[in-house]
Amino acid sequence: MLISRTLARRRIAAGERPSVKAAWAPVVADIVIVAVIVAALWQPVLTFIYVMQMPLIPTIMFLMLVIYAPVQIVIIVSTIWAVKSRWTDKE
Repeated sequence: MLISRTLARRRIAAGERPSVKAAWAPVVADIVIVAVIVAALWQPVLTFIYVMQMPLIPTIMFLMLVIYAPVQIVIIVSTIWAVKSRWTDKE
């Protein structure tokens, strides 16, 4: 989200339209960064769930809050900035 947003804002300010690969490569980088962070958090999150002996529904909600929601937010925001950087207004 940070890489794609920063590059897209810089490109928009410069008035340049990047190629498809140049626009979407930062999105892939953001997704990889988030995947590494989620992988690092996975075992501590599972340990917390086991220690707390959470029931099924709260466990699902907790995993959605900790894992699913942040990943989706990063993917959506990064995609929006990639599209914005490639957008051209019709005159």
